[in-house]
Amino acid sequence: MDLYYHPLSRQSQKVLIAFYEKQAHFYPHIIDLADPYARREFQRMDASGQLPLLRMTSGEIIPDASIIIEYIDANIEQGTQLIPALTKDALQVRLYDRLSDTRLDKVIDNWQIAKHQKRSNQIRVKQIENELLTTLDSLDRRLATYHWLCGDRFSLADCATIPCLLALETEFNLLDYEHLGRYWIQAKLRGAVNQVQEEVALTLARTGCG
Repeated sequence: MDLYYHPLSRQSQKVLIAFYEKQAHFYPHIIDLADPYARREFQRMDASGQLPLLRMTSGEIIPDASIIIEYIDANIEQGTQLIPALTKDALQVRLYDRLSDTRLDKVIDNWQIAKHQKRSNQIRVKQIENELLTTLDSLDRRLATYHWLCGDRFSLADCATIPCLLALETEFNLLDYEHLGRYWIQAKLRGAVNQVQEEVALTLARTGCG
């Protein structure tokens, strides 16, 4: 399998966590979409130009982080089962995966864009930050009941949420939350998450973005 991704992309981090949890063997291809040449070459393979992307040895192309994870979880028996076998439990995991992508990941994008605009609207930035705080409060309440986001086992939902928390860590003190703080400590100690954090740190050091 060939995985096309970028370490600083949260959707790519989501897939990387899953690959490491599954102990999956793959050929990594880091794609910098900010580079016009790299983007053009990548679009020859996939016109959408969206990362991450998985290409099988058969030539089959699998886009979208959640679909890639569904694919490897169904086809690789070893490692962590990321989507439960029971339909009821699987639906809960998929729900929190979608909520993370639509309610948290996209809001973080809006927050980062608003912050870095030359004429940043501070009222708008504050509104987005309050929205993020509301989401963090909601996660904290949920984690009062669950060890991981959807129960006792690490799942697709955690793969989706952890990169978002990594993006918020420096400006939102996650350890101030009793249950979310506990979750964040245990997540960072997990081998797959640690591997992704190391790759992010190396990329930041190499590009001088840190």
